[in-house]
This record gives sequence, C-alpha cells and structure tokens, in this order.
Amino acid sequence: MTGKSWQQASLDGLAALTVDAMPAVEVLLLDDIAEYLMGAGARQPPYTVEHGSRVVSALFGAIVNSARFAPSEVPAPTPEITAGRAQIVRGAHDFATRGIGGISRLAKRVIPAALGELETHQNSPEKQTCLVFSYALLAVASGPRNLLDDESAIGVMQIFQAWDAVLGQGVVLPWRREAASGLA
Repeated sequence: MTGKSWQQASLDGLAALTVDAMPAVEVLLLDDIAEYLMGAGARQPPYTVEHGSRVVSALFGAIVNSARFAPSEVPAPTPEITAGRAQIVRGAHDFATRGIGGISRLAKRVIPAALGELETHQNSPEKQTCLVFSYALLAVASGPRNLLDDESAIGVMQIFQAWDAVLGQGVVLPWRREAASGLA
C-alpha cells in the first residue's frame, strides 16, 4: 500500500476483486481472524470498537492482498459457494462505487456484527472465529443495500465449513510453515 492511503487501497481492492481471487480472500481473512482470536489466547471482554476495527482491517487486508496470493489447495465449491463468491464480488464492487462512504458503510456494518459475536460466544474462540469470518463476508456480499438472497447466504456460511475441512486435513499456509520451521 505504498503511496496510497489505506482507504484508497481498500477501495481499489474492492473494485478489482474477482471471483478467481475469492479463495485467497477467504483463506487470508480466516487465517488473520483465527490468529487474532485464537493465536495468543482468547480475546477477553469487554469487547470494544478496537476489536471490531481489527476485524475490518483483516477484511480489507485480505481483499487487498488477495491479488498477490493463490492458495495451493482450495475447497471444492458447491453451487451455493459459487453463488456466495459471486455475490461477495458484486457487493465489493457496489461498495467501491460509493467511494470512501462505501468503505465507511461496510465498516459500520462489520464492527457491530463482530462485537456481537465476540460477546455472545466469549467462551468459544473457535465459534467466534467462524461467525466473525462469516459475518464479515456476509456484510460484503449484502452490498450497500444490505440485501442477500438465500443461496448466496448459505454459500457464504459454507465457505467457512469448506476451509475448516481443508485446513483440518493438515494443509499449512506458506507463512505458517515458515513460522513453524523457525521454531524447530
């Protein structure tokens, strides 16, 4: 993001997002949220706007960085996941057309949803991770008008399950391999 404000980089990322980049967005976002919520011990209440802002940062970071990363393994898409990914891209493009106001609207939708899930599931960092991840993607998919069809909503929820299955089979992301080898 050299030379650009985070807002301009985020707008550019939203505008340039493609369906082909969605697996990268998903795994980058999931990894970042999981590291944040489970990596150094569970986040403890009270949950504040800083926690929600960190989720927004993870979302925009995943979108911006997705163009530079292609996961070596991706979950097999269901028809619903395919619909969900397409709707996330449409929502991202719709938010981008609204400029800074679009990213502000998206942030204002993600922050309270993230805080609600953190508070509701404060004894389960795994559930927090699943729901914060899913709601961040749902917020993008629903676009500025906050509308989403059932198939796309189901697909967005299936994205977490699909990645959980892939990562549960022992797939390790490149930066996690490097970190693990540094510990040996």
